[in-house]
Amino acid sequence: MIACRSCGAQFDAALVRCPYCGTAYAPAEENEYMGQLEDIRTDLESADIEGYKAPEQHYKMGAPHSDDMRQYDTAYTDTRRRVIGSALRTCGLAKRAAILVVLIIAAIIMSVISSMNYADPDPDAEVRRDSERNAAAYAQEAEAYLQRGEYTEYMSYLYAHELQNCPPSEFDHLKSVTYVASEYYDCIKYMEVIILRSDDPDYFDGLDTDIGIFVRGVDEFYEVYEVQRESKQGRDYIACMDEMKTELEAAMRTYFDMDEDELREFLSTSEAQKGVILEEVLRHE
Repeated sequence: MIACRSCGAQFDAALVRCPYCGTAYAPAEENEYMGQLEDIRTDLESADIEGYKAPEQHYKMGAPHSDDMRQYDTAYTDTRRRVIGSALRTCGLAKRAAILVVLIIAAIIMSVISSMNYADPDPDAEVRRDSERNAAAYAQEAEAYLQRGEYTEYMSYLYAHELQNCPPSEFDHLKSVTYVASEYYDCIKYMEVIILRSDDPDYFDGLDTDIGIFVRGVDEFYEVYEVQRESKQGRDYIACMDEMKTELEAAMRTYFDMDEDELREFLSTSEAQKGVILEEVLRHE
């Protein structure tokens, strides 16, 4: 899992965009583009290119990331050679036009990859360096959020300073409460997604998927809460952890129209049963 540098939400690193705010994740996009290019190369593997040699055309390399760019250039040149060779030896204007379209798509893919590789490959590196330089001050500010009971703001602060995954030693005493706060933050975010979903029937309906994410998040919150509350490191922050649990339960009672007994029953059911209950509530069934 990675944290979105725009909204702070965590999502699967295999996704090309943050599912919450739509911000592109460059490493995953690059993998997708290279996969598409490889598919094109594979599809054209059977092209008859015997006796044909395409002129070599390499675009000028820039200084940054030249080794990677040479690798991409070689892949593109190979695809270009195969496509043009096939076009020259294939009868039929339509087929040759189709091959030309594939070549254009390959060129576009390489253009996007090229522009991505000239950019900073790790745009958050400077943020992390800043966090290491100012770790003591940032730890103090982060703890102030906890003392004020601002738990989603606490996690947003950590995300903004790239402190959530590998924080400096100044944050060691906050690890346990951060584990719980991270799960709490995700539950609140997922709850917002399903509560604020449009009722418009023409709106893309992925409610069951969003509910599934939320109920898994709830179960994970309680698992992490129980473990970290009993940990030696978490003893100083038991009050914060308990307050997160209280706030999450209050939010579920309010937004899912449950009384205390109904909430207890809901929490005791399986993940699948939780999903069914919430679908009935949110679909007004």
